[in-house]
Amino acid sequence: MAEAPLYERLMHYNKEDIYPFHMPGHKLGKVFSPSNLLNLDVTEVRGMDNLYEPEEVIAKAQELAAKTFGAEETIFLVNGSTAGVIASILGVCDPKDQLILARNSHHSAHHGMILGDITPSYINPKMVKKYGLLGGISSEDVEEAIKKCPEAKAVFITSPTYEGFTSNIKEIARIVHKYDKVLIVDEAHGAHFNFHSSFPKTALSQGADIVIQSLHKTLPALTQSALMHFQGNRVNRHRVKQILRMIQTSSPSYIFMGLMDFLRKTLDEEKNLWFEPYLSRLKDLRNELKKLDHIILLGEELNHQYAIEEIDISRLVFYTGYTNQSGMDIDKLLRDKYKIQMELSSEIHFIGITTVGDTQEGYKRLLNSLREIDKKLILNQKNADINNISYPPSEIMISPREAFYAPKEVIPLEDGEGKVCANFVVFYPPGIPLLSPGEKITKFHIEQIKRRKKEKTIEVIRRGEL
Repeated sequence: MAEAPLYERLMHYNKEDIYPFHMPGHKLGKVFSPSNLLNLDVTEVRGMDNLYEPEEVIAKAQELAAKTFGAEETIFLVNGSTAGVIASILGVCDPKDQLILARNSHHSAHHGMILGDITPSYINPKMVKKYGLLGGISSEDVEEAIKKCPEAKAVFITSPTYEGFTSNIKEIARIVHKYDKVLIVDEAHGAHFNFHSSFPKTALSQGADIVIQSLHKTLPALTQSALMHFQGNRVNRHRVKQILRMIQTSSPSYIFMGLMDFLRKTLDEEKNLWFEPYLSRLKDLRNELKKLDHIILLGEELNHQYAIEEIDISRLVFYTGYTNQSGMDIDKLLRDKYKIQMELSSEIHFIGITTVGDTQEGYKRLLNSLREIDKKLILNQKNADINNISYPPSEIMISPREAFYAPKEVIPLEDGEGKVCANFVVFYPPGIPLLSPGEKITKFHIEQIKRRKKEKTIEVIRRGEL
């Protein structure tokens, strides 16, 4: 009998009764599950419009989305936020330009620089040293970066972070615009912000020029469903749209676009019916989780510290660094014993995503499971040492594009000092590249890698080939 391994694994996962504290935000169809999806799978026939030359129904749907999400103009993205991030960078910057980039940006931003032959000037987020995680980007650091790199075309910020930490976009926008630059905000994890006052303010409401949001991360939408928003006159929107046409599929899914439109309509009609009960249950859950003895739920005590303007309370971020178990250990236990799948885990923390798709039963399962696990944990700071890492200013020797295309070789880590890094070296947490392609490797970098990792080699640009 013929096999269908992926399909069979998906069906098995669905039948396992695993509760999802992970994306996508529809939580396996718990909010709404439109039937007969294949009936929506059409192409650009008469009456269905065209995503790249919208004049009728898609144009109208995007106009309505702009109104709902608070933008002047909105475009449907069918290749996820990744397409929006890359198009925004290529649309604003020319080859050989410089871009001021938050160092904790999604890898798609780095890919955009490689494609466009753009050189980064990095800004480091503040470090929440107590928990070994990255905080926000300070407006003071943005202004300092612009003064150091006045020729940069734009500033690219990620807010919120994966942990739900937002930066003060209003003040950052004021500074960026003072120097006549473009502010791009990757708000992939904040598509829900505009629908309740309990969430942080949106980047659009604070003055960003381009904002990219992943609907599927925190709202009931299919994976790859995302939006790009514009406001103001600093961006050549036509050029960005041309680039989207180049990098997205030429056969955009009408299922994705149709359900994004349906989600927007439902938000307009039932926003309060969705978010009021959800937030009531969520706040009760958070209050109970704060009572755990060993596992720490990060909360609003971090607001206005470490350049964090506000935390997103929909993101459950648990710190385990003071226990005898890693975040990965607890994540595995939740899956294997309690049938709960979290979004992400590391040595010192694990994360769960909540949305309007969650149920009270799911919250009870998580709370009871963590109470049981917490009782068996022992206070131990063995993991907390991982928190202590610093990120000194980097020396960029060649552009990311030059590094990508240059001949490479793998050498012993000890021999890396003075060489040009050919790949990303990333520790998670905090999720920020210690080294990026094109940067000079120093003795400090080698010591940090040896302290944190078991790797004995590093990929570098081959000597004499530049």
